[in-house]
Amino acid sequence: MDKFFDCLNVSSFTAGKRHRKPFQQPYRGRDDFRISFLKEVRAYLDLWESTVQAREGFNNDEKKKMILSSSTANGMRMTISSFSELVPHIFGFKDVTCFLSEKLSQDPLEKFFGCQRQRGATNENPKVSEFLKNTQSLRVIDSIQVSQITGNCRGCKRKSYDLESVNLNKPLKKRRRHCSA
Repeated sequence: MDKFFDCLNVSSFTAGKRHRKPFQQPYRGRDDFRISFLKEVRAYLDLWESTVQAREGFNNDEKKKMILSSSTANGMRMTISSFSELVPHIFGFKDVTCFLSEKLSQDPLEKFFGCQRQRGATNENPKVSEFLKNTQSLRVIDSIQVSQITGNCRGCKRKSYDLESVNLNKPLKKRRRHCSA
């Protein structure tokens, strides 16, 4: 499964070499080896389900516990089929030399609709006017909000910097090391 996720989450040009994982390297052509690997994963899913269904001595509920849920398996099949067709199509364009699969992530879209749901509170079926009002308020919040300089979740403990006034040609000052001994 690690290789499967690596195929669909190629995020940088160097991660594959740095982590010694060839499945994390950028796609470089329409005949990439990972496309055939993904098709093998799909065939494995089909074989797995048919093998479990052919087993005797188990009722349907027990058999369902031995395989992926139908929505998960169908989602994986659809992802594999779409991705296997998309990569060769992308390399059909003249100037495309490499492709990072993580760029197909729908996380930003999910985040946006999650914020919409949060703004709408208990209203699960907002009207168009309410949706537009929520979108406008989210834009205002994003324009005012100060993003963190470092970190994923926790705030920055260092002093904040005005990023526009930073001189990129000047070397950074040496910081004193904090020794625990």
